[in-house]
Amino acid sequence: MKPRILLIDGHSLAYRAFYALPVDNFSTSSGQPTNAIYGLASMLINLIRDEKPTHVIIAFDVSRKTFRKEVFPEYKANRAATPDEFRSQLSYIDELVQAFQIPSFEVAGFEADDVIASIIENSPKNSEILICTGDRDAFQLITQSVTVLYPKKGVTDLSRMSPEALQERYGLTPEQYPDYAALRGDPSDNLPSIPGVGEKTAAKWINGYGSLKNLIEHSSEIKGKVGESLRENLKIVLKNRELTELRKDVPIQFNFGELVWRGVDLIKTNQLFEELEIKALRERVQVLVLDQAKASSTSHNNNAVRRENTQTTEWKKLSSTDFMAALSNEPKVAALTGGNLLYAVTVTGAAVSTEVKPGLLSGKIVITHSGKDLVKCDLGCEVVFDSEIAAYLINPGTRDLDLPAIAKKYLESELSPSKLELFTELIEPDYVFALYKLEELLIQEMKSRELLKLFKELEMPTMVLLAEMEKVGIGVDKDYLNKFRAEFFEVENGAIKAAYKEAGEEFNISSPKQLQVVLFEKLKLPKTKRIKTGYSTDAESLEWLFNTTQHKVLANILKIREFAKLRTTVEGLIEFVGSDSRIHTSFQQTVTATGRLSSIDPNLQNIPIRSKEGRRIREAFVAITPFSQLMTADYSQIEMRIMAHLSQDEGLLKAFAEGEDLHKTVAAQVFGVSVTKVNENMRRQIKAMSYGLAYGLSSFGLAQQLDIAPNEASALMDRYFLRFGEIQRYLREVVRIARDEGYTETIMGRRRYLPDLNHENRQRREIAERMALNAPIQGSAADIIKVAMIRVADAIKRNGMKSRLLLQVHDELIFEVVANESSSFEELVRREMGSAYPLRAPLDVNVGFGRNWHEAAH
Repeated sequence: MKPRILLIDGHSLAYRAFYALPVDNFSTSSGQPTNAIYGLASMLINLIRDEKPTHVIIAFDVSRKTFRKEVFPEYKANRAATPDEFRSQLSYIDELVQAFQIPSFEVAGFEADDVIASIIENSPKNSEILICTGDRDAFQLITQSVTVLYPKKGVTDLSRMSPEALQERYGLTPEQYPDYAALRGDPSDNLPSIPGVGEKTAAKWINGYGSLKNLIEHSSEIKGKVGESLRENLKIVLKNRELTELRKDVPIQFNFGELVWRGVDLIKTNQLFEELEIKALRERVQVLVLDQAKASSTSHNNNAVRRENTQTTEWKKLSSTDFMAALSNEPKVAALTGGNLLYAVTVTGAAVSTEVKPGLLSGKIVITHSGKDLVKCDLGCEVVFDSEIAAYLINPGTRDLDLPAIAKKYLESELSPSKLELFTELIEPDYVFALYKLEELLIQEMKSRELLKLFKELEMPTMVLLAEMEKVGIGVDKDYLNKFRAEFFEVENGAIKAAYKEAGEEFNISSPKQLQVVLFEKLKLPKTKRIKTGYSTDAESLEWLFNTTQHKVLANILKIREFAKLRTTVEGLIEFVGSDSRIHTSFQQTVTATGRLSSIDPNLQNIPIRSKEGRRIREAFVAITPFSQLMTADYSQIEMRIMAHLSQDEGLLKAFAEGEDLHKTVAAQVFGVSVTKVNENMRRQIKAMSYGLAYGLSSFGLAQQLDIAPNEASALMDRYFLRFGEIQRYLREVVRIARDEGYTETIMGRRRYLPDLNHENRQRREIAERMALNAPIQGSAADIIKVAMIRVADAIKRNGMKSRLLLQVHDELIFEVVANESSSFEELVRREMGSAYPLRAPLDVNVGFGRNWHEAAH
């Protein structure tokens, strides 16, 4: 294996980090700045994780007294003194490098990039070398085996500068770069430029003449003022050329075999981070250490997988009897299912498949991936591990959770083509066998993050329950949906004709361009916000325009859009009604970052609930014999109750305890009046603010939402926090803790990682702050409703009831109930849901009954 060497310009990157990350956000409680340390550590983690070097070496400047200073006293003379805030971090940077066990080199009289050039000169000739530096002089070192990783912005965005990339960017070869730099000059190093000669001219000259030497020889041919300027400043150019040339003869001695990177010393690193109160990076370092451990055993693991599977390069298809016999002595198997086939691999590597039949894995413990389909086959097994759910729980921001992607990340092995047609004959035995290795690694990872209890007691039972719910489905009156479709189409068609009449012509209402012409050119209506293609015709803009003008054409266009959406929603539902007159949606457990469930095929959360017509669509969801009615259950103001629990605000807790109407009670406190004096507008304002706070609502956002002046909204928020000060303290504290730790947690320990909390880009940082505010509350609500689902389902089984859970949509549970169980079933659901979690503001359950979903809503 050829060496892969990562060379780091320590001073360059530390300085870049210092200026990219604000000191105000990165310092200890005692005032010690940590921004340079944090940024450098973050870059080291990213570089080692992404580049996987065999050798890591870092070089530093000793001082500003170098041979270049002797040759040219003005060299870097324009630079200000090193800031005290940076200087105070230098000793800690040394400790960081030692904790990461990275060999460090510095030589008096030379700069870090000279040291790097000399190390390259003495490296094994078959090495693959990466240089990470913010100094463009390193571009002269680029070859086919040497790449420069150059920070474009801040400390996260790197350009890979290869010979091809350099040619594309500057039109130059690496050998030509010092010539170009000599002509261009460098203000940061106080190297003078030639008046009138910028980067483009310098690059054009070097490209045209091939070298600085050739350019100078033909300088008399260059006409005009730039030619005169060149000839007048040749001494400066030659001096610049001498200074930009990197030295490759720095007197350093090393045994290359002793420079192999030994990995992070986790104990020293954690001690340093503890002292500097840098909690956000500890998790990332632990992941890096885990990756090291995996890397050291990857070769062994892959060989073991292959060795144990040499006799199973293809599936052995068996009858169901022979299949069960083959697994008779195997208490645990890895299994996947798809279509009508079941695939199973034993721990010894035997790979068998057969047609799916109930009871095939009776009594077995099964590990799988995306296991709902397997559960729905009634195989009689206990599914104890699902790699998709485990990987999601470890990092809920991960989008690619298919088995090949997870295996590649954790086993570092390619198991199959990246885009498999899952669960077909394309599945290989190794693909399933990988589950054994993944179970071990992912459980270890969940333990380190304190997620194993959440996985075993919440997410895995939820997966089994969702499979059962999908299998049951919910009854639908298809004729009723068809009636709605015809009704909505008629209204939509009538509005189209009316719009044509008001506009005085027929036009394509779906075309933004034609709509712009009609509204703004023909009808001369006020212009909406400017966009690239003219003026906006989105829903928000047209609503504003209608409210401003009350023009009938706009009323009809808005109606067309509303009813077209209703019609397509109904058509989508009709498509999924099965032969059993039920819709069997697919719940998604591993999509949202907060732990909330969603659904597809169809997406039941897309059914409109704000408009009267939209709510009527729910009338088509009905109870089917032998069930007499549907029952819905949800929590009253659960997010506000969680806010009260987490903030421990006595005022809000008291409002929950005393007030029948929470928002009126809170409004009375804020406005300083009795509850009876609170009008609807006061209540509306306080409700908007109370819920908005959990989403990072600003005074400007509140002003827009309530249609009031920003200063009025700001005053309202001040009065709110005057009465409920612990809420403000909690909101500030949750962001601070998330910034320190790198993640938020729900009341049950679910994590959401937010690396952008420390991003140098303000917009990305503010988005992450809003996520940090929302994730603990919305995620806790998701956890509680899952606990409630599991408790209710278990209680139904214990009590032998026939009523059952069908759906969870927007944290609302929908059941179908048999007639003689209504009262006892309501009591059961209220009891189990109400005791799902002991909040300081106790959970309150709303229940409703009806022949259909709309009637059952409460």
